[in-house]
Amino acid sequence: MSDLDLAKYLSASRKLDLEGIDFRRAADFPVSREEIRVLTYMMDIETHTVVYLRDLLASQAAYDPDITAFLSLWVYEELWHGEALAAFLRAVGERHAPARITSIRCETDRGGAVARWLKTLAARRLPSFVAVHMAWGAINELSTLHGYKRLIATTRNPVLRELLTRIVKDERRHYAFYRAKARVLLKDNPQAQRLVRRVLARFWAPVGTGVRPQAETDFAVAHLFGDAEGTAVLAAMDDEIEQIDGLAGLQLLTRARAGALRRASVPSIEAPSPVSSFKNDRRRRARTHAY
Repeated sequence: MSDLDLAKYLSASRKLDLEGIDFRRAADFPVSREEIRVLTYMMDIETHTVVYLRDLLASQAAYDPDITAFLSLWVYEELWHGEALAAFLRAVGERHAPARITSIRCETDRGGAVARWLKTLAARRLPSFVAVHMAWGAINELSTLHGYKRLIATTRNPVLRELLTRIVKDERRHYAFYRAKARVLLKDNPQAQRLVRRVLARFWAPVGTGVRPQAETDFAVAHLFGDAEGTAVLAAMDDEIEQIDGLAGLQLLTRARAGALRRASVPSIEAPSPVSSFKNDRRRRARTHAY
């Protein structure tokens, strides 16, 4: 893999470093309800990674030693991202039921028609199907990376900013692996390129779609990428993904943004809404969510 040193990645992998982050001070600084909603969405997706891993290992990806080595660490790192986001949310007064993760996974399995279709393809052991997983993962990791970066740029909460800055370092490595592996699998492989392009064009949707309600996905997309800067960020992401052989012209992220804004009836978001501090609002800090 020419643009990724797998050994270097493996040696760099570890539990998310939270040393020096004082979650007790998180509620001393502003945090908006919009940020809380998006962070809850991200927490849910990070803790759902093990289910994605289950689906990946049902395909021929399980026979590629590079992929299995990476995935073993990927799911571990994502688990700690979810735990860290949950710790921040608790620190600013959000309470979630212990059964939340189980409830989300059960609902996802009951309603995951697209996931079942993908599993059916994987079960056929199509030689090119691993490339679908890698290209799909690259898009998801890139959008996650830039979603966190958008929150870093806009939040007024320094505790959150520091936490997300550390998570972003892992997400960069995750994206680098998926992209590098996708490029290897698609290079000089027209059959794989046709399959990946067909599947992405028809079925790809923003990360978390199907795991959480569509309205929550649309809200996250609109909040993070609904303004002029978000539009530019998505266009740059589309350009980067389309440098992979066979994916030119898809404009997946830009199209997904347009759909999310249309469903949410939000023409654009010029700036975050006013923020408020939780420190002086103890009643809101006792809020409990089922899932």
